[in-house]
Amino acid sequence: MLVGVPQPIGQSETPMLSTPPAATATELTEKRMFMLFPTPMFMGKLPDMSVCDRVEKKVRELHKSGKGRAAPKGASPAWMSPDDLYDLPEMKELVDVIMGETGKVLDAFAVKRDSHYITSMWANITHPNHRQDIHVHPNCFLSGLVYIKTPINCGPTLFASPRKFTKNFEPRYTAKNELNSDFIIIPAEKGRMLIWPSHVPHAVEQGTADETEDRITVPFNIMIRGRIELFTASLTLS
Repeated sequence: MLVGVPQPIGQSETPMLSTPPAATATELTEKRMFMLFPTPMFMGKLPDMSVCDRVEKKVRELHKSGKGRAAPKGASPAWMSPDDLYDLPEMKELVDVIMGETGKVLDAFAVKRDSHYITSMWANITHPNHRQDIHVHPNCFLSGLVYIKTPINCGPTLFASPRKFTKNFEPRYTAKNELNSDFIIIPAEKGRMLIWPSHVPHAVEQGTADETEDRITVPFNIMIRGRIELFTASLTLS
């Protein structure tokens, strides 16, 4: 398991790609490595961190109003808002960033589309050490989240390789890296946005934070509009 923000894999970090100054009879020349079927994670920070404070204020107002869903009595404290936050005027600043950045992600995937939109966007207020089981977000193309309030040592987000359970051999490793890890943990940081393909399993790990503070996130899902022209598999998304 890797903990922390993954770094790009470069030639200097991969022994197989360290080409010797002079070729020998037992070592390849013109070495290179490329990734087969990579799973991307897009990450960045909000340009205006005060957006988090304004979002938190509105989310707490919704919580106090009784809207949303609370965890059952006796469970770890958790609350989910309604999933249409994208319609609220107070969320426009955040929605504009989400729409702009997810558009760039769709461009990186070279997705043909007429447009894209947020299908659902909600807030979670939880105990800072609350753990959430592994899951995926169905019926969308991209998923993401924004960390709004993150007490020190609150629960990080764990991402699991979609290929984890198709392996038929698992050796021991001298160290974990991006090539052999099936789980990557990304620490929660206020203002950080993550965007990933929605089929990627993820969870919230147990935290060790001061229990007097809340952990607040705003997850979201993205879908495209347009006509998908594929022989025997065409589809219109509106």
